[in-house]
Amino acid sequence: MKKLLSLHRYTAHTTTILFFVGFIFDIIFLPDITHAITRYIGALYLIVIAFLIMFREWVISRNTASTLEQKIYSYATFGAAYFSGSALSFIFVYALRSSSFVASWPLFVLFIVCIAANELVSTHGFRLALDVGVLLIAIVFYVIFNTPLLMQVQNDTIFFISIIISIAVSLIYLYFLQFTSESAKHEIAKLYALGVGVPMFICMLYFLNVIPAVPLSLKEKGIYHSIVKDVDGVFLALGEKDTRILNTYRTKIHHINDINSKVYFFSSIDTPAKLTAPVSHVWQYYDTVTDTWKDSTVISFDIYGGREEGYRAFSYKENITEGVWRVVVKIGENRIVGIQKFEVIRDNSVLLESSTL
Repeated sequence: MKKLLSLHRYTAHTTTILFFVGFIFDIIFLPDITHAITRYIGALYLIVIAFLIMFREWVISRNTASTLEQKIYSYATFGAAYFSGSALSFIFVYALRSSSFVASWPLFVLFIVCIAANELVSTHGFRLALDVGVLLIAIVFYVIFNTPLLMQVQNDTIFFISIIISIAVSLIYLYFLQFTSESAKHEIAKLYALGVGVPMFICMLYFLNVIPAVPLSLKEKGIYHSIVKDVDGVFLALGEKDTRILNTYRTKIHHINDINSKVYFFSSIDTPAKLTAPVSHVWQYYDTVTDTWKDSTVISFDIYGGREEGYRAFSYKENITEGVWRVVVKIGENRIVGIQKFEVIRDNSVLLESSTL
C-alpha cells in the first residue's frame, strides 16, 4: 500500500507535462467552443477523467502494490492529467477570443494555478483532491458554457441554474466515488466540500464581475471619430492613427476640437448562434475629486448570436469633455464583458485613418 501511494517527483513533472500537452493539443485542433462537436468532445473528456479517477481508486483498494498495479496507477494518473488539460482548454480558448484582458485574466490565472498544483503533489490524498478539483472546475465551466446555448439566452438566472446543475452533478459523482476505495471514503468529506465549494466560488467570482459572462466575449472594440454603416452592412470607421510604441497596451488617446467633440465606440461581441442577451454600452468618466468612475450615458440594445465575426454595434457620446473616460460593455445590468479606456484631449492636430469594421 505504501509503495503504491508513494508519488515521486518525476510523476508530478510528468503529469504537469501531460496536462499542458492535452491543453495545447485541443487549443490547436478543436473547433470553436460553441461548435456541437466541441461540446460532445468536452463531455467525453469529463466522462473519461471521471472514469480514470474511479478506476485508479479501485486499483488502490486492491492493496497489493504489484508491479502491474503500480503501472496501472501511473497510467491512470497520467491519463487523467492529459484529459484534464484538454477539458480546461476551452476555457483558455474563450479567454483568447476576448479582446478585453480586464475581463478574461482570471481564466489565465486559473490555468497557471492548476499547473503549479501539479508540481506540488506529494501524497495520494493530495493527488486525489487535485484531480477531483480540476474535474469539478471543468464540470462547472462546461455547464455554464452550454446551459445558455441550450436555453438560447444568457442572464444571471441562467448562470445560477448552471451552478445548481454543476453542484448536483458533482455531488452525485462524489457519492459513487467514495465506494471505490478506502482512501476515497476517508477523503469524502473534503471532496464533498470541493463539490459545493468550487461551483459556489466560481459563482461568487461571476457576481463580483471577476470572471466574464461566458459564453459571450468581446471580440473587438475601439474608439473612433466617426462610424457609418453602408447599404451592404459594412461599418466604415474613421479613427486616429496611433504611432506610439506599444500602443496596443497603452491608454487610447482621442482628440477633440471646437468643431467635432463627438466620440464613437464600436464593439463586436462573439455570440453563439440562436443566443440572445441584453447589452449596454455604459459611458463613464473618471472623477478626479472622488477618485471614482461615474456613469454619464447608458446605451442599451439586444444582441442576436450566430454571426462568425460577432454581433457588431456602436454608440456615441456628444459634447464629450476632456479627461479620462471608459466604455463598459455589460450583459444585462451588471455583468461586464469588456472595458475600453481612453483619454480625451483637446487638440486640433490629429492624424486620422479609415478602416472597415
